Amino acid sequence: MKILALETTEKFGSVALLESDHVLAETILPKDRRSSQTLHPALQTLFQKTRLTPQEIDYVAVITGPGSFTGLRVGVTAAKVFAYTTGAKVVALDTFQTIAAAMSHPDTISIGVDAQRGEVVSVVLRRTEEGIEMVKEPMLIAVSDWWKHAELYDNVLFTGPALERWAGKAPPHLALAAESDWLPKASVAGKLAAVRIAAVRIASGLLDDVWSLLPIYSRLSAAEEKRSALY
Repeated sequence: MKILALETTEKFGSVALLESDHVLAETILPKDRRSSQTLHPALQTLFQKTRLTPQEIDYVAVITGPGSFTGLRVGVTAAKVFAYTTGAKVVALDTFQTIAAAMSHPDTISIGVDAQRGEVVSVVLRRTEEGIEMVKEPMLIAVSDWWKHAELYDNVLFTGPALERWAGKAPPHLALAAESDWLPKASVAGKLAAVRIAAVRIASGLLDDVWSLLPIYSRLSAAEEKRSALY
């Protein structure tokens, strides 16, 4: 079972190729350019490095959000085009679950995704021996309210892409994850996809249809917000 994993939830991201849950290769996209410019060359390099061909890929895993408008569109579109041209199946994954799965912290994790305008989409998860459980559903809140999770939950660790913007302004008493754990990783997404595929196989409805796959944005676009305000 060969899996191509795509992570472009922010301006850059990563791509990985896996054999089941074994990572064959992973490439971090350059941070000085947008993923729309770097994704295709990175995929070419990845296939050359592993000596695989696109037609050998059984599944393409893609993180569908929340995240940035442009980044999500790039990743989801690439996954859909790849699946359509090669016949691979699509597995859609969540930004929050992918970040949490890479962390070894055993207690409560508060993850924030930057939603611009001083707001984040936040979620609170708890790692247990059985896996990751939801403590607080995703919600669009002010950054100042995100910090209050430290008062609402015991031993909470803050992480997520929003820290790239807000870590320097976080209250000093907060516990912040290592910077290497702030962003989702394609290799982790691929491993999560392998677990899901192994559990449900091809016949399950948990695998995602290439035509109905849509990104999950942090908020409405500016144009949509203006339009909704008129009614």
